[in-house]
Amino acid sequence: MQTIALTTVVLPVGESLNEDFGESHNVDLAARLYLLYKDTDIDFLFLSGNSRSERFGLDFSKNLATNFEIHGELAYIHDQRQITLQEDGSLLRKEVSTLSSLLGIRYLSKNDITSIIEYYHNGGGYSEEELGNFYQFIADGNDQFISAGLEDQLNTARELSLQGYGRPQPGRDYLYARITQKDSFDILYFTPGITAIYNLSDESISLSPEVVYSGVTNWEFRLRFTYLGGKSFTEFGEKLNSSKLELRVRFFF
Repeated sequence: MQTIALTTVVLPVGESLNEDFGESHNVDLAARLYLLYKDTDIDFLFLSGNSRSERFGLDFSKNLATNFEIHGELAYIHDQRQITLQEDGSLLRKEVSTLSSLLGIRYLSKNDITSIIEYYHNGGGYSEEELGNFYQFIADGNDQFISAGLEDQLNTARELSLQGYGRPQPGRDYLYARITQKDSFDILYFTPGITAIYNLSDESISLSPEVVYSGVTNWEFRLRFTYLGGKSFTEFGEKLNSSKLELRVRFFF
């Protein structure tokens, strides 16, 4: 054992203090224990309180070689509240204990190409069928609005989106990959790359090539194109846009 570090947190939640964290009039306690054991970074984490349900986690990172690293995460959430839309349009409210995990590798090649590949299992996510029911519910609500001007079903869908269906990566299983090359084409501070997120259940995908230039002091320029592909009633196939072009400029001071 080379290093031990303990970080503790007291997080009160009130009407005007951390009100977006969870239920008000509660005090939450959290801690992180960091260990450096035989060149392996390890974290143990926990959160306890009435604003959110108890949760525990651990993660690790280890260099198997100077240019090859493996990392993983594990998270357990006790009695997490979940709302699931049933096929008949009814809502099922329940509390479930979930276990999520991530396992990944990072590899640096001789020509400065960094490759990251990760598998992510979201234990609290929705199955392909459950996400399909939600997208069908939206389509039916849109038909009602067009034909009769009724907005009740669309309003319900909006609330469901805020309560879980609309969060990033709401599905169960994903494959993530990112490849970048530093100083590509012998241009200093020029880094092209590509990022892919693939939903293993419904086979939809988000693909984002980009270029980043940071050769001007305190400035960063990022040009990114995102393509979203998938069939109807799949996660990326049902996004509001099928593609997106972004130019981001950041100034550091």
